[in-house]
Amino acid sequence: MRLRATLQRCSKRKSSPEIALGSLCRNNAGYLKKTLFRPVLKGLCIRAICFYQEHLSRKMCPYQPSCSEYTKRCINNLGVVRGILLGAWRILRCNPFSKGGIDPAPERYARRKWLL
Repeated sequence: MRLRATLQRCSKRKSSPEIALGSLCRNNAGYLKKTLFRPVLKGLCIRAICFYQEHLSRKMCPYQPSCSEYTKRCINNLGVVRGILLGAWRILRCNPFSKGGIDPAPERYARRKWLL
């Protein structure tokens, strides 16, 4: 919606496409960040983990799901930054002396704003 409004303003002014593109990026930075950059970054991280799982992993994790699968689910559910942090914490806990077991990835529940 904002994109359409910006394009209409630029067409009314009859400005050049380069100027229109610059103003478009400046005016819609938050929108572009949410709709373009976050999904791309999330997809790159998940594909890197899939490559690791297929070609480099030895599949010897004592936890269920494995540490790489846990990280992949955390990135998908909670976002890239929190997912990588939780995955790193899980990898630090995963060692030959740990008991292992079932440790599911946290889900993203609907955030409620409590009114007092």
